[in-house]
Amino acid sequence: MNNFTKIDLCSKALHKIGANEIVSFDEGSVEAEFVSGIYDVVKSKILSSFPWSFAKKIKKLNEIEQEDLNSNFSHVFKLPLDFLRIVSVFPNSSYDIMGDKLFTNSSQVEISYIYDVDESLFSPVFVSAFIYSLAAELSILLLDDNTKFNLFYKLFNTEIKEAKYLDSVQKTPKQINNFSLVDVRK
Repeated sequence: MNNFTKIDLCSKALHKIGANEIVSFDEGSVEAEFVSGIYDVVKSKILSSFPWSFAKKIKKLNEIEQEDLNSNFSHVFKLPLDFLRIVSVFPNSSYDIMGDKLFTNSSQVEISYIYDVDESLFSPVFVSAFIYSLAAELSILLLDDNTKFNLFYKLFNTEIKEAKYLDSVQKTPKQINNFSLVDVRK
């Protein structure tokens, strides 16, 4: 969807706050040290905040043996290594996530989940929001500038709302069935 790398996104955020851009995370600069320290946390936080279509996967989970099984559930499954957050579980049944395991009473489980997606799959409007979020964080870490932080955080919120809206309209809307107010209109 785009040609941005981690370094490109970090450099754009650094440029926005008026700091030096970087060419690698281990180049030894203050900018590289700070941005490499926050990058994965900011990325995971924003990806986990919404069921982004570009960051969604479906996977059948493998059941594992667990000696001290949670007493409320009879089966335990290992979550994928790239797992960030659950979107849905099939079949639709009660479950609990503890650490890297999913506990349920279903003997077979398939999940829809948000994963740690490569930056090249980010949507264009998500890229913009992500850069503003990095810029906000870096405004505090590198510059100790609350005014810039507030500006970039406000821009992030504006962009992330648009990104969520645009992402949410890329699928068939859910149909409302068996609802009295809809039935009256027929």
